[in-house]
Amino acid sequence: MIFNRANATLKVRPARVELEDGKAYSPEFEDIYATRSGAYGQACHVFLSEGDIPNRWADKESFTILENGFGLGTNFLATLKAWRNDPHRSKRLNYVSLECFPVTDQKIQSLSAPEVSEEAKELAKQWPPCLPGYHTLSFDEGRVRLILVFGDSMELAKKLSLSYDALFLDGFSPDKNWRMWNSELLRDLSRYAKEGATVTTWCTKGDVRRALTNAGFALEKKKGFGKKRERLFGVMKAKRTKHILRPINEVIVVGAGLAGANLAYSLTLQGINVRVVDEAAVPGAAASALPWGILHPHFTRDDSPLSKLSREGFFMTRSRLRQLEVQTGECLFKELGCLQMAHKDTIYEDWLKAVADNKPFKIPENYGLLLNRQEASQIVGLELKRGGWYFPMAGMARAGAFCRALIAASAVPYRGNTTARSIDKKGEKWQLIGEFGEVIDEADNVVVCAATASSDLLKEPHLGLDLLPGRITLLRDTDFGDLKCPVSGEGYIAHMEDGYCGVGATYELPRTGSWTEQKAHLANLEKLDTLLVDHLPVVVTGAYCGVRAAGPGRVPVVGASVDESRWLSVWNASEHIPQDSKCWENKGLWVLAGLGSRGLSMSVLCAEMLTSMMTGAPLPADPALIKTLAPQRYLKRQWFNGKVR
Repeated sequence: MIFNRANATLKVRPARVELEDGKAYSPEFEDIYATRSGAYGQACHVFLSEGDIPNRWADKESFTILENGFGLGTNFLATLKAWRNDPHRSKRLNYVSLECFPVTDQKIQSLSAPEVSEEAKELAKQWPPCLPGYHTLSFDEGRVRLILVFGDSMELAKKLSLSYDALFLDGFSPDKNWRMWNSELLRDLSRYAKEGATVTTWCTKGDVRRALTNAGFALEKKKGFGKKRERLFGVMKAKRTKHILRPINEVIVVGAGLAGANLAYSLTLQGINVRVVDEAAVPGAAASALPWGILHPHFTRDDSPLSKLSREGFFMTRSRLRQLEVQTGECLFKELGCLQMAHKDTIYEDWLKAVADNKPFKIPENYGLLLNRQEASQIVGLELKRGGWYFPMAGMARAGAFCRALIAASAVPYRGNTTARSIDKKGEKWQLIGEFGEVIDEADNVVVCAATASSDLLKEPHLGLDLLPGRITLLRDTDFGDLKCPVSGEGYIAHMEDGYCGVGATYELPRTGSWTEQKAHLANLEKLDTLLVDHLPVVVTGAYCGVRAAGPGRVPVVGASVDESRWLSVWNASEHIPQDSKCWENKGLWVLAGLGSRGLSMSVLCAEMLTSMMTGAPLPADPALIKTLAPQRYLKRQWFNGKVR
């Protein structure tokens, strides 16, 4: 079978689950999902180790668990229940689980142990489609974070970014699925253990014991559960490199658009005191002020970093909007679907071939459908020029209201009508300096989310941010009244909830000459001709203007601020610099900017990435993807091209 090919990388696909004598059974692996003695009992006895795990998380700031083999989620659900019922629980719980063959949300709920049926309902509501990559789910107002990583464990284990307190090993039997117990895999998983971290599993096979022992765990056999006489319990005794993080007690966030507002919210979920400073009177008043914007992922055949960011970020934004709606009672998102129309017939043909070849992977229908022109036109309600990808979970989000809801829910002090002109270091503090040289505020940590002003504030001229002014043309509420969902192609068209229709958007760059409002409207109306076969006359009623800030390669800039002169002196001395070197970072000074036209789909994910970098929590994305967002990447490119020394 495919599972026994030593050099094959397994592809993510839905698990087949059947019932055998009332128990969940995998016909592919010919094994049951949990002991017949009871899944919940096994989770408590073996993986929570009869209370050992709760004893270890008692009164801690945070506790991290890494699991290989999510299955039906019983271990997570039992852990969540135990954490909730424990008055001495850690303030935050991070649970990271690797799974190559995820079950469906229906199976999560219908096959859950009765003891955790309510928790299973919560999990099923957030359960993601069967897509490879990172899926971050949030519980208990963000105090519990479940990071599901769908992919081949043997590949994923080489590139995680976390350090854990406990390791759960729960695959099918080694005789049925040896890959889950492979010595190389167990060695890789052990690399992320903190000193004193524990490992628990029902499996006592000799090869498994030897692999874990060689990786540094001191093992002992304990009483097993049900018909299993023994189980394994171990403690990491090998010396580990300790990554000392500066304590994050307070943070000033400069900017209250989608980037800054989401970051403030993410940081407060981690118990950090945050203050927000912005030029505008209210949050979300600049490029993020859109009454409505399209929230949708983006398909490319090669699954580019931009596609990964927009896909994984799409789900995180969607989840956060729903959570805020529950908290505030305010409508922030309309699930209307969205069609990503092919720009050209050749692109559509290329997409057809990609689907036939499962490139970049098989797309589940509850996530996206490639429709022909007739099918797409029927769903959209207008005659389109060609087909494209329909994303049923997409829709329209109230961007400006989203920003304001985030600041309100965070309950952070907001200082509006305040312009910071520079950021200077005074002792251990970073100070925000105003127009007249006055100190606006100071803190150990400052994050700049100021879009176009970020480079000047950070004194990083090579941050690589491009300024992209643009306009959306507003039409009458009666124009395109048959439009059922937004369409995105060379341009886009959307019917707004508040009654008007929007067509856009321009990119008014200097190389395209001077722009007037009339020129912008004509350019946007021409986009209609690229989307629609024909359309009735429309009436322009106004425009929405904004200036986007886009990072190099249209990918955001996220991470620690760079002292560019120090970076250049180091690289001019030697090109052989360790990849993890941080000698040029401005400690305590951070940046999150350059979201471009995809602020809605990427701002939550980028905020969670930066929050994890700052606090040392598990990173909710592939480290290789995060590396593409590094603030020094444009400076490095310029240096290699000989344009700066």
